[in-house]
Amino acid sequence: MAESASTEYRPPSGHNEDFVGAVDEDFQCVICHLPLKEPVLTRCGHRYCKQCLEGHIRWQRSQGQYSTCPSDRQNLDSDKDIFPDKATERKILSLTIRCPNDDCEWTGELRDKEVHLRSCPFHQVLCSNNNCDTKIQRRLLKQHENIACIWRILQCTYCSEPHPACKMQEHMTQCNKFPETCPNNCGRSISRDMVSTHTKDECPRTIISCPFARVGCKQKVERQEMESHLESTTRVHLDFTYSSNNNTEDELKDTKAKLHEIKAELNQTKAELNKTRAELSKTEAELTKTKAESSETKAELKEAVKQLKLLSVKHTNSFLWRIDGFSEILKRAQTDEDKNNICSDPFYTKTGKENCGYKLKVRVRPNGDGDSKNTHLSVYIIVMKGEYDAILPWPLAEKVRFTLIDQQEDLDQRQNKTLEIFGKESMSFARPVTDENIGLGIRKFVSREELYARRFIVDDTLFLQVVIKSTSS
Repeated sequence: MAESASTEYRPPSGHNEDFVGAVDEDFQCVICHLPLKEPVLTRCGHRYCKQCLEGHIRWQRSQGQYSTCPSDRQNLDSDKDIFPDKATERKILSLTIRCPNDDCEWTGELRDKEVHLRSCPFHQVLCSNNNCDTKIQRRLLKQHENIACIWRILQCTYCSEPHPACKMQEHMTQCNKFPETCPNNCGRSISRDMVSTHTKDECPRTIISCPFARVGCKQKVERQEMESHLESTTRVHLDFTYSSNNNTEDELKDTKAKLHEIKAELNQTKAELNKTRAELSKTEAELTKTKAESSETKAELKEAVKQLKLLSVKHTNSFLWRIDGFSEILKRAQTDEDKNNICSDPFYTKTGKENCGYKLKVRVRPNGDGDSKNTHLSVYIIVMKGEYDAILPWPLAEKVRFTLIDQQEDLDQRQNKTLEIFGKESMSFARPVTDENIGLGIRKFVSREELYARRFIVDDTLFLQVVIKSTSS
């Protein structure tokens, strides 16, 4: 006999059907004492419902115990010692049972129970109407759904809208087509949405104004009495009409007089407008003339500025460039590559005694360029498009000497930094086709250490001299 598997309550797992004959004890679970459902066989030869045995083993584990057979307490390995007992299951499913529904006389094999219940007329089923949770025997379902169910759908008699039976009374209080008695008690019944139209346009008992109200009749009577009112007050209405016509004639005269005044004012306005247009045309002509003169003046001014700039540009073969605030310039160049570039003012070289030389400017990269970045100061000469390019020989065939001036007070101790370039074969010295050519120069002109070792920088200022030398000198 099986020991008590646990003290906790577990619902029976076996078949609780009404069997026609007695069920053999070999087919009964020793835990729930019901015919086996999904029977399993232990290695020690005992049968249990699958769920009953699993529940027993779970409880043992929760108590810190080993899994054992409830019948003989032998240890069980859930994966190796418990097997589905299909042969016993087939025998149990072949047993005859009665239908669980009262009044049903069906008997059949256990395996056919679910198939039978799907068509059993005495089985409890849920009403299919939305919101209804009533369960009723299948044989009574249609009657319930179509007649008794409060959630069955009905069509409104007046507007034909579908509504649940339990909501129909509420709908009637809002239905636009529901018939209502005329509020004027004329005896007619009108749909709720037409009451306003009826009272306004049709109801014989609605109080309305006399058609002659606009000429002075102030009487208001029911619509059904209006004809009688018109017949009895014809003379009065004619008097109202005559008086109104007289007033209308006076108003018409006043209106004509005002219209005449407006026409006169309009003619005056037109004359003033024509005068204004003529003055505007004259002003536009003067403005056009002024614009033309202004354009001519601007062109002359532009040429004068051009000549002034030309006169202000130095003409020299020895250009001295003073660079102030060098520490700040270098600091900006080190943090922003776009600012690692400063240029001198343009200057022209001298050709003999004439001031008609090449237009040049000097570029310095304080933080170096290319492989000299962060270590040297780089210098370049840039050939620019000038005023005299058409009469000069090309390419520029001059030497360019860069000199960084040592600012030692003792002239004998000065050690200027001087380097030369000659770029006759370089495109940088060809005649410019754009505003300026690519610069030609010396990337490693002076190292950072050398720059600060001597007095090249005094009072945060350095001097760079550029000398243009003839190749023949």
